[in-house]
Amino acid sequence: MLRLQGLALVAILGAGCVRIGTGQAGGPNPWTHQGLLRIVDLGDPDNLNPVIGNQQIDNDLAQIWGGMFFNYDDRNEFVPELATEVPTLRNGGISPDGKTIVYHLRRGVKWHDGAPFSAADVIFTWHAIMNKRNNVGSTVGYDDVTAIDVRDPYTIAVHLKTPYAPFIASFFAPSGTPYPVLPAHLLARYPDINRVPFNSQPIGTGPFTVEKWQRGNKIVFRANPHYWRGPPKLREIWYTPVPDENTTITLLESHEADLEYHGTAHNYAQLKHIEGFRTVLTPFTEYGQLGLNLQSPILADVRVRRALWYAFDAAGAIRDISHDVNLRGYTDQPAFSWVYNPNVPHYDYDPAKARALLDAAGWLLGADGIRRKNGQRLTVTIAGVSGSANGDAMNVLVQRNWHDVGVDAEVKTYVASLFFASYGAGGILQGSKFDAAFFAWINGVDPDDSTQFMCNQFPPAGQNVFHFCDPRVDAAERTALQSYDPAVRKKAYATIQFLLAEQVPTIVTWFVRRISVENTDLKNYRPAQAVTSWWNPYEWEI
Repeated sequence: MLRLQGLALVAILGAGCVRIGTGQAGGPNPWTHQGLLRIVDLGDPDNLNPVIGNQQIDNDLAQIWGGMFFNYDDRNEFVPELATEVPTLRNGGISPDGKTIVYHLRRGVKWHDGAPFSAADVIFTWHAIMNKRNNVGSTVGYDDVTAIDVRDPYTIAVHLKTPYAPFIASFFAPSGTPYPVLPAHLLARYPDINRVPFNSQPIGTGPFTVEKWQRGNKIVFRANPHYWRGPPKLREIWYTPVPDENTTITLLESHEADLEYHGTAHNYAQLKHIEGFRTVLTPFTEYGQLGLNLQSPILADVRVRRALWYAFDAAGAIRDISHDVNLRGYTDQPAFSWVYNPNVPHYDYDPAKARALLDAAGWLLGADGIRRKNGQRLTVTIAGVSGSANGDAMNVLVQRNWHDVGVDAEVKTYVASLFFASYGAGGILQGSKFDAAFFAWINGVDPDDSTQFMCNQFPPAGQNVFHFCDPRVDAAERTALQSYDPAVRKKAYATIQFLLAEQVPTIVTWFVRRISVENTDLKNYRPAQAVTSWWNPYEWEI
């Protein structure tokens, strides 16, 4: 399961970061504390162990204290961490039948308490993820493993049920649920790890140790002098959750903070003019969407779905709601992805085409300006998350756009905990209790989107909240999942993107660029474009 989020505020552009804003470039700022990086952001972790965490910030912070097999850098490449090389068919790390993956683990790595890291920790963490007593958000990738053989303390062979191409990017790697390896010597004695002290003060293999944290308060990280790459360049990192964006701006303006790494587009104009800071926009594997429920008799007609996309002014939303931070998108893959297909149907704002499609589908305009068919009014209910200024603005725009072509759009908002709740807990998305729904999707580093669009992935089995089913998409998804050949996968994903654009189970509202606001004295801060912005805290310097 990849992480769902409420309607987001960032977008995609090319393959690099775009640097904008003012700042003092000629020397250190007098308010800089050498060796101390003070980070503020909206995210407030529920715990510091992402294996049982539920928030994106849990993953981000784990990049500071923990370690995965690989990180994913700002050039969209794997960076070996606890594994020394990425397994491939060419180097023998992937067996010819695609069912055995060999990992060479890094020697000389120590946990923060001095214990040695080894294969035993990997095997323990796999069992912890699969332990049904643990509140693990997703076992995707891990549940494909049948056994792990230890060839020596630093070489393991992972056996899979079937070939699974996204596995390298899923198993202790930057997937949608990027789990770090956990210490067996500290946690193996517990029947479950849901409420252990480790979750508030974890022991990892990363460049910083967790010194102290109480929920809602500042988290203090201190440099790990025994990190395998050598001591990091910073001596301390402070992370402070700030529940209000205006307070964050005040802290930046008063120079009580050095970095906000996930700013909101609503405040972009103000953020990019803070003295002593530079503003960076980073393309990200995240897109906003207006998902359509094909169980609705109205939306079962593809002509209606296409009409709704033509009637939506995406350019206006990007300009007026995201303040030109976000950019246009037509597929579920970002423009910088190696599988991106630019040759898909486009639905640029065209109310005339929308009206023609609705006429052809038998929805005729009534005297009140709303269309009807066989006595039924053309009403589409939009579900969204309450409390979001940008979500409210988007609702108003869509209502106006759709009313202009004769569609009555009714809006219902829900608290985030209900909107994103599980199927069993009566979640709005998972229960497909909507005609249309605004939400965002954050993908992993692999282009795998099977859980969203395959016929066997209707909730609770997967994330296909659209109830979209197309045998042609399923066939291409199976090819993409089973082949380790990049050329074969690229062709399969080109087909998938074309069919999704043609059939419109979801309307892509924009692609995301993340906003970071950085003290101009901060060096080597290079946000990544997938999963988490943070991949190299050991190089950060101020």
